[in-house]
Amino acid sequence: MSEFFQDHPMLLFALEAGVALFLLIFIVVWTMGTAKKHPRPSRAPADHPSRAPSAAAPGQSGQSGHAGQAAGQAHSKDNAPGA
Repeated sequence: MSEFFQDHPMLLFALEAGVALFLLIFIVVWTMGTAKKHPRPSRAPADHPSRAPSAAAPGQSGQSGHAGQAAGQAHSKDNAPGA
């Protein structure tokens, strides 16, 4: 067997590449099958905390949201000057 690979050294690389390709395709198909069995919900359930009404009044939420957003951007590492 070693004489065969000495005569055809690239055949071993081709075999390895084929096995790697097979594993890649197998993993992709395996994970696609799991996604179909357990689809994500399009919206949160009605009793989820993210769907609860906010405590702030409608007029106040717009102004305070912009101020908090600007303050968050000022302290962000991504928005630092010279970055």
